[in-house]
Amino acid sequence: MTVAEVEQGRLRSPFYPRQAELDRLFRWHEWKGYASADGFYDTTLEYFAVRNSTGVFDITPMTKYRITGPDSLDYINRLVTRDMSKIKPGRVAYAVWCDDEGHVIDDGTIFHLKEGEYRLCSQERHMAWLKAAAIGMDVTIVDETQDVCGLAVQGPTSFSVLRNLQLDGIENLGPARPR
Repeated sequence: MTVAEVEQGRLRSPFYPRQAELDRLFRWHEWKGYASADGFYDTTLEYFAVRNSTGVFDITPMTKYRITGPDSLDYINRLVTRDMSKIKPGRVAYAVWCDDEGHVIDDGTIFHLKEGEYRLCSQERHMAWLKAAAIGMDVTIVDETQDVCGLAVQGPTSFSVLRNLQLDGIENLGPARPR
């Protein structure tokens, strides 16, 4: 997909204008209806940047579900293979979710936004399965994919890069950990 094709009707994240400006490869693909750059300058260098320094990814197309209600923690714990009661509000955890036979359905991240409120992020769409798993539980599940954009800043020097931007509250962040 070329930049011209992207501009002819594909969804664009809020980060698209800057990505298009930096893009030197002019290779795009469709990710859930959004234009997604394959790389910007050199995909090998970009890969090693994430492993050895800092990389930034537009994860806006990822599927995002907000799960709320009195049974939200019990519901989340029914779905995933980790104990989400150990994840404090304001934290995020990686998790795998399985069907009733223990077969992996998908993996992703679960943000514990505040008491009784979670955001499950995944590659694939799972609304039908999530609703079926909610039968008998007092939870509300809302697909907020189109309403929430996101950037992933990853790599061993990512905290230093963010700290140098002098973002308010950045000193309160730490490496990913369960508690």
